[in-house]
Amino acid sequence: MKALEKIFTENSLISDIVINTVIELGHDYLRGEWKNVKKFEVKVTKILGGQSNHMFHVTTSTSATQFLLRIHRHGQNQFFTDAVNFAIFSERGLGPKLFGFFEGGRMEEFIPSKTLNADDVLKPEISYSIGSVFPKYHSIDVPVSKNPKCFQIMRESLREYSQLGGGVYTISSTNVTYSEHPIEVSYEDLNREIDLMERWSIEIFEETVVFCHNDLTCSNILQLNSSKEIMFIDWEYATYNYRGYDIAMHLSETAIVRMISPAGIKINEEFTDNPPNLRTFCEAYVDSANRMKNRNPSNRDLEIDNLMRECEFFWPTTHLFWACLLMKLGQLECNKEINLDSQARDRLAVYFHLKPRTEKIYGQNMKK
Repeated sequence: MKALEKIFTENSLISDIVINTVIELGHDYLRGEWKNVKKFEVKVTKILGGQSNHMFHVTTSTSATQFLLRIHRHGQNQFFTDAVNFAIFSERGLGPKLFGFFEGGRMEEFIPSKTLNADDVLKPEISYSIGSVFPKYHSIDVPVSKNPKCFQIMRESLREYSQLGGGVYTISSTNVTYSEHPIEVSYEDLNREIDLMERWSIEIFEETVVFCHNDLTCSNILQLNSSKEIMFIDWEYATYNYRGYDIAMHLSETAIVRMISPAGIKINEEFTDNPPNLRTFCEAYVDSANRMKNRNPSNRDLEIDNLMRECEFFWPTTHLFWACLLMKLGQLECNKEINLDSQARDRLAVYFHLKPRTEKIYGQNMKK
């Protein structure tokens, strides 16, 4: 654990060491009124963070600029990538302002906003707003490898699963009713599935590779209090990937109900088979992308239909991705309160259930 993380996790937020640390950061990176701030004028409030960050809202009773302090839990390489992404979005007005970054974390603008929840993202008007924002992020050129990473990450997760002692994976018992899956799959079986999905993706969607968020769950979407605009946050897993994969990752997760139970999640099968906002979302995406390019296409409906098929093609791949990751995490026993193996089995069941639709879309595209 790095020194900065230890300060904020091992001490009270009203302790001298915490207060002195935030005053020093404010003085070093913001200057202004922070030069004169006294300890009794400072308040540090913990904000619910994710698996990758600790987050704290720092305010004072003076006119000194408030800020969000983000302290990273993960390794230096991932921190560097996240810092690069954040700086680019900040500079282009697509994210909070960057006040400063340093080893172990960064300081950023605190934006009064609402973090969306699972019910919010199912509302058609909210889904439309999210779809309208997506093309702005997908159009950004980021100085990192342009090769799609989703399949590489799946293989790495499986390799670690195997190295940790994982063997043939039984998926006979699931919490979903889908039954198209085999009773068990081996390491080699899953690698063949990954190879197949990657080959199909390259053959028909190679030209759709863009910079992707890859983890756009509701908790990573803000609605600004002032303008009600939508903003995406937390880009630590961002890489170049297939456009349809990024959209499908967001939309497919709207069918996942997070819950306190041994399983930890429940998959809504109706939303999995018939996503409620797919067309609404794709209409917003296509219209926004065309406005950015000053286009007024005569074949708008065809563009929307094609994007819907593109998303449906990648839908099972998102579940295969999570299955591979959960299998690895299950071997690591990362969370003993939640049955990660149960989640992985459900994800695999969804993958095999949706795979025939992807194969059909592949066949239709190859005939064009």
